[in-house]
Amino acid sequence: MKWIEVPGGALRYDLDGSGMTTVLIHEAGGSLESWDPVVPHFATQGRMLRYDQRGFGLSERVSSLSLRSMVADLLALLDALDIRERVHLLGTAIGGSIALGLAAHHPERVASLIATSPVTGGLGEAAKASLEQRARIVERDGMRAIADTSLLRSYPERLRHDTEGFTQYRLRFLANDPHSFAALSRAFSGIDVDPLCARIECRALIIGCTEDPIKPTAECRALAERLAHGQYLELNTGHYIGQISPQLLIEAAGVFFAAHSAPGQLS
Repeated sequence: MKWIEVPGGALRYDLDGSGMTTVLIHEAGGSLESWDPVVPHFATQGRMLRYDQRGFGLSERVSSLSLRSMVADLLALLDALDIRERVHLLGTAIGGSIALGLAAHHPERVASLIATSPVTGGLGEAAKASLEQRARIVERDGMRAIADTSLLRSYPERLRHDTEGFTQYRLRFLANDPHSFAALSRAFSGIDVDPLCARIECRALIIGCTEDPIKPTAECRALAERLAHGQYLELNTGHYIGQISPQLLIEAAGVFFAAHSAPGQLS
């Protein structure tokens, strides 16, 4: 794993393999290690890029974030690594939103995308107030003040089949920078993917998870229906599908990406 400098920040990344590139984009509070359960499979399918988003893992810390800035970071990372061909994108939660944002603003860079339980925005005032409250608690008291309550929803006890995997995930979550996590919490209030939908030209698979209380499956289905080439798939798993049910994700992604693997060089 290495670090690379993009405008205004340093990002940690891992790039391995050969062939068409698939970019794995982690969830809020995650890191490139979030993809460890699926990496052995994807590494045999082509070139794989995963990275710590700005503010998370071992990338540079931040005081503010927006979906636009997160999309810009991914684009800058691809440019810095001289990845000029179209790529597949696979993102979970906010990672799915970043994938949608890149496809909307830079369609020439994206062959296809998968977004699992993406953050779509359009929140009411009560939800925005709750996010602001969470941000303030984290800034004041640290990650431990919200970690276990948050994980009860995103990684519920009934889905913690891999005990050691969950333990390691929780400890990484606790190690997050509180100020960067607060910045991302506030960024959620400004996200609205609706205006992006008409600009997304690539094939897009939206995955809804039946055991996910954070992102209702109906919202995922509705998003897929708004996309010109959207497909919807519902899986019996939780919010962090790559951690909770890696084999389900591997199978779904393998079928979808195999059907859309014609790389195109940028002009």
